[in-house]
Amino acid sequence: MKFHHLHKPLTLLISLTLLAVTVVSVSAAAPATGAYDEFAASLRDGQAGVARGVYVPDVLALRVEQQPADDPTSVSPAPDVATQFQSAAAFGVTGLLAHNTSSGALFFNLASGQAVRIVYGDGATTPYRVTRIYRFQAVEPDNASSDLIDLSTGATLSPSAVFDLVYTGEDHVTFQTCIAQDGLSNWGRLFVIATPIN
Repeated sequence: MKFHHLHKPLTLLISLTLLAVTVVSVSAAAPATGAYDEFAASLRDGQAGVARGVYVPDVLALRVEQQPADDPTSVSPAPDVATQFQSAAAFGVTGLLAHNTSSGALFFNLASGQAVRIVYGDGATTPYRVTRIYRFQAVEPDNASSDLIDLSTGATLSPSAVFDLVYTGEDHVTFQTCIAQDGLSNWGRLFVIATPIN
């Protein structure tokens, strides 16, 4: 699916910093403990192709809410919710956003090799597996157009390059939240990538 690139810079600059917005601190949802069938059943609303939940055994079971069509910066502060990033969906990627003071705290428990299931409103699921984790430091945490430093390589990337890295390409799931460090809730960015299981 094509996405008009004239709109991408503004959207991605907002998206890469929107999780830095201060929200009321709430406890993250407790990790799931194997009650997948009950969780999936609770999400059924008959809407095929609409993501309604994400499940990672013993790590998380979160409802997925869609962003309002006119607000690509909206992120739910609820402790049991991930917000689907509409700009990523335009590229065929399932982007899941959450504040690090809420359910995004659970994203730090994701590890390579873990199974991920996206659950749709009609009860269908798509299986994925975590294959890549990126951690970045924002050069200027409060600047929406700040470059980002890849903590594994030391390379400095533009926001556009990071967006392309984590939100374009073949079908995959990207979990995104902020990294808090040095007293800054928006010090860096965490992206966890899960690719389809064939």
